[in-house]
Amino acid sequence: MKISNITKSVLTGVSVIAISMGASISSADAAGHGNKKVLKASSWAGPKHNMNYALFPWINGQLKSCSGNSLSLKVEYGLAPPPAQYDTIRDSVADMGWIVHGYTPGKFVTTKIAELPGIPGNATQISVAFQKTWEKYLSKAKEAKGIQILGSFVHGPGLLNTKKPITSYKQLKGMKLRVGGGVANAIGKALGVAGVNVPAPKVYETIASGVADGVMFPMETMFAFKVAELVKHTFRNPDGMYTTSFGLIMNSKTYNGLTSAHKKCVDGIRGVPMSRKIGGFWDAADALGEKEAIKMGVKITEPNAAERAYYTKITSKIEANVLAQISKRGVDGKAALAFFKSQIK
Repeated sequence: MKISNITKSVLTGVSVIAISMGASISSADAAGHGNKKVLKASSWAGPKHNMNYALFPWINGQLKSCSGNSLSLKVEYGLAPPPAQYDTIRDSVADMGWIVHGYTPGKFVTTKIAELPGIPGNATQISVAFQKTWEKYLSKAKEAKGIQILGSFVHGPGLLNTKKPITSYKQLKGMKLRVGGGVANAIGKALGVAGVNVPAPKVYETIASGVADGVMFPMETMFAFKVAELVKHTFRNPDGMYTTSFGLIMNSKTYNGLTSAHKKCVDGIRGVPMSRKIGGFWDAADALGEKEAIKMGVKITEPNAAERAYYTKITSKIEANVLAQISKRGVDGKAALAFFKSQIK
């Protein structure tokens, strides 16, 4: 059958268009914009928590903007309880998430450096110093297996939040307090409290049921976890009582499987910039938590000079113990701590 010149022209035109489209698609794939990827982020806190209403939307916006909407983030709740988040991400159940280092005893030791008592500063200051210290010193221990560390961070200053008013650390002896793991456990033991270990989302019911009479928590939790409904007294040490270390992590296979363009988008926000951004979100959440707590009748007091000195003395052995643990992981603990403190600005 003969093909007319018109038909030949149409077919040729279609071929040209097809080839052109194919070239465009290939070019888009090469740029990472024609290969759509949705990263699954696992979160163990509720929607009102700042990690969910602030950080993850920010990350999603950054990734979409960088990739021409071909890389995005979707948050999934309830994939696993808080202590299982590390395994959930390492085992590819989720691509990304945030973990509490103290919820996996024995796995992370070097990160305790960011939790030590007697280190003043807000979440932004300590988080940035923590990430810089991780990059320069702590990463040498190779404690993270099967994951990428996108950012190391801490919550704001740890506080004592109790049902009864506290004016002295000596009043805590024998008191049932929820402590959060890691260095907080050692601090609770030094103070003589009857430590109650439960993940953060379980704190409300733990206090409501009378299992605990208070909690060691930062100010943001007074709103995020509704703690202000149950406790009306906060004891805040300006010298720095403790904090909790976290990691924003990504599955290594996920990261390695990204296109070069998508990797560039992730790399553009990870590290110190990520830690600084997360710290800022925590500081804003602390401010909101304090505002809401005061509205609900929470009274904030500070220890006097004698009490601050007592706290420093009674927790003084913790630092040496932590540094010894870090040194066993092949990291110069003293040098790491000196650097860490020097970076808190």
